[in-house]
Amino acid sequence: MLFYVQMKWNYQGRISQDGLWALESKEGDHADSQRGENSDSVKVINIFKVASQHRVIAIVNVDSADELDRNSMGRLPMKEYLEFEAVWPLRDYDSFIQDVKNGFKG
Repeated sequence: MLFYVQMKWNYQGRISQDGLWALESKEGDHADSQRGENSDSVKVINIFKVASQHRVIAIVNVDSADELDRNSMGRLPMKEYLEFEAVWPLRDYDSFIQDVKNGFKG
């Protein structure tokens, strides 16, 4: 299942800027390990850094919402410093259009 995940860095007054960059470097390694062909339950499709903001947006393919929660809450190096602003399940547009054309009949 695809998810749009929007995160904000919540680090001010909690760690230094250098500490943030060290954690973000580990976060990048973690994301890279979940790209491409692997057996992870979370696969990173793409990640975007919002310009001039403390935000990151990711599109991920996850086996289940449970796995997304395990990854977000327990495995991410920056889990303590990320505020999840939006998590939306995504539906493939082509399958939606096919349902429209079929009158939403199974």
